[in-house]
Formats: sequence, C-alpha cells, structure tokens
Amino acid sequence: MSKLEIKNLVAGYEQRVLIRNLFFVVSAPAFVAVVGHNGAGKSTFFKALTRTIPYQGQILINQQELQYYANPAGTGLLSYLPQKNTVTFPIKVRDLTVMGLFRHKRFFEQYTTADYLAVEHLLQQLQIEHLLNREFTELSGGEQQLVWLAQLMLQDAAICLLDEPTQQLDIYHKKRVFSLLTNWAQEKNKMVLCITHDLANLYGHTGYLLNLSKPKPVLENLTADTIQENIAYLEKEPVKV
Repeated sequence: MSKLEIKNLVAGYEQRVLIRNLFFVVSAPAFVAVVGHNGAGKSTFFKALTRTIPYQGQILINQQELQYYANPAGTGLLSYLPQKNTVTFPIKVRDLTVMGLFRHKRFFEQYTTADYLAVEHLLQQLQIEHLLNREFTELSGGEQQLVWLAQLMLQDAAICLLDEPTQQLDIYHKKRVFSLLTNWAQEKNKMVLCITHDLANLYGHTGYLLNLSKPKPVLENLTADTIQENIAYLEKEPVKV
C-alpha cells in the first residue's frame, strides 16, 4: 500500500512562495482532488512531487524521503500527466498509448500482442476505441487528452499525478473521466492526485479534497457538503499574500 506524507512543505519561486507549511497524510487507495484559485500553488505542489523545483520540508513516500528515490518515475512509483503534451510527428493512437509500457520493458524489447490488447481495453474504458488506428496529430484536443490519460493508466504507477485532465473535455467526458479515476483508484489500489477546477463534476464520488487556497489546507472527505463549501469558497476573491 502506497503512503504519501507531506510534512511542513514550503515551495515556490525566488520572488514568491506559493506553498507554506503544508501537512497531510494519505494512503492508497485514494483519489485526491487538488483545488484552489489560480496561483494557489497547485502546479507548484506537483513540481515539488516530481522534483522539478526545490522545496523545504519533507515529502515521504512509503516512509522514505522523496530524495531517496533516484528516479521515482523510472521505477514505476510515480507517473505524471501535465496539462499539455505535444507530439509533432505522425504516430497512430495505438502506438502512442502502448508507450506507457516503456519502463516495463528491457532495452530493444518489443511490444507484444498482449500489450496492444491492454491498450484496446483501456481505450474501450475511455470510450475512444474508435480512435485506435487514427493518427494522433489529427485528433481534437479533447480526444488527445483522453489518449494521454490511457497512456498514463497503462504505466500502472502506484502514485499518479494529473494536472487538469478534464480541461479540454465536454461535460459528458468530464463526468466519465472522474468516474474512471475514482473507480480505478479503488479497484487497482492507486493513489490519484488530480488538479481540477471541475468541482461540480465531483459529486457522488469517493475520495478527498485539498484546497490550497485556504490558509491551512487539510484533506477533507469528498462529500456533497464539502464540495459545495469549497465551491463557495473559491467563488470569492482570493486572499493576497
């Protein structure tokens, strides 16, 4: 079971600290919606988790400091889906998605029939199996985002970070993706941390909510009351710090 502990985390940039004294503990299976105003530190938090910016305090995964892991992504411990990915060369959806298995392969090892069947199964779950043999660069932004999501799920990492995965999706697919992520966390014993502004689409789901705009952010159970309270909180002008 994966366990994430954040202790006295401070992170930001030279001119501005965005996260101050953040504390929380969460164990898999768990879905955590990370919310907040623009500039509240949501993406900064993920950058600290992926070690792309320095930070103070402790980030512990399975009771080990994050710095202990030479390459968390390479070991299958952590995967990350940013807001934007860019592909400029022609490649079919099936071949881009199967690359999620890259870290599970030895050098020059070929992808197998079973690997491509796993791709088909994931695309079916996302209801985009009709895109299997399409050129990725010809897809809409929303379709491309769903393909990236399938690739991330195929990586099968213990902790998955997603930065606004529903940003380019229509209402139907927003609801579909949140259902898929919350069920996936429970069924596959994953920890899914998801930055989102789509709080209204979280009703009825199981998990937690972390509002980084609050003076002292804490994990809250994902209930109708906490969703409504946080929507009301985020509708107000952010506090200047």
